Amino acid sequence: MVLRRLTHHLHTNYLMPPEQFAFRKGHSTVDQILYFTQCVRDSENHKPTRHTMAAFLDVSKVFDRVWKYKLLSKCFGVFGIKGKALPWISNFLNHRNFCVNFHAIFSDSYKTYQGIPQGCVLSPTLFSLFISGVEKYVKPSQIGLFADDVVLWCSDANISKMESQLNRSLVNIQEFADNHKITFNASKSTVQPLHD
Repeated sequence: MVLRRLTHHLHTNYLMPPEQFAFRKGHSTVDQILYFTQCVRDSENHKPTRHTMAAFLDVSKVFDRVWKYKLLSKCFGVFGIKGKALPWISNFLNHRNFCVNFHAIFSDSYKTYQGIPQGCVLSPTLFSLFISGVEKYVKPSQIGLFADDVVLWCSDANISKMESQLNRSLVNIQEFADNHKITFNASKSTVQPLHD
C-alpha cells in the first residue's frame, strides 16, 4: 500500500529522473540498453563521425550503504514526501534488527545503523530516491541508470576533447558519491572507447 501511494506521488508529479530505468513501470534493462546503443549509433552516423567513450560503474553494496539521514532529507526536500508518510518511512528505516539463520539455528540479533532492508518491496524505490540527482553531476556527458549500475558516455569528433569531458564527469560523479557516502566497485567498473 505504501509503495503504491509513493509510486503514484512520484509519477504524477514527474519526480523520478528519466535517466533511471530500474523499478519503473514501462522501463526495463532492454530499454536502457537500446537507448544507450542508439545514442552511440547516432553519433557514428553524424557528419563528421563522432566517437563515443563510456564508463560503466557499479555502486558497491548498494542497499547496505544507503545513508538514511540523506535519504530522509531528500524524501522531504526533493520529493515533497510530508505528513504521516515521512515519519512512517523514518520508522521503517530506523528500527531494524537482523540475525543469521544457519541450519535452523539463529544468531544473536544485531541492530542496523545504515542501509535499507533487502528483499522489501519498498527498498528499490527508496534506493532510486537516494541516488536521484546524480544525473545533474555528469554534464557534459550523458548518463543511464539501472538501479546500482551506471553508464556515463560522451561523443565527439575530437577524441582528446571527449576524453577530457568524460574525465570531468567522473570527477563530478565522485563528488556525488562522496556527498552520499557511497563508493564505486573498482573491480566491476570500466572505461571503454566505443569508436572504430
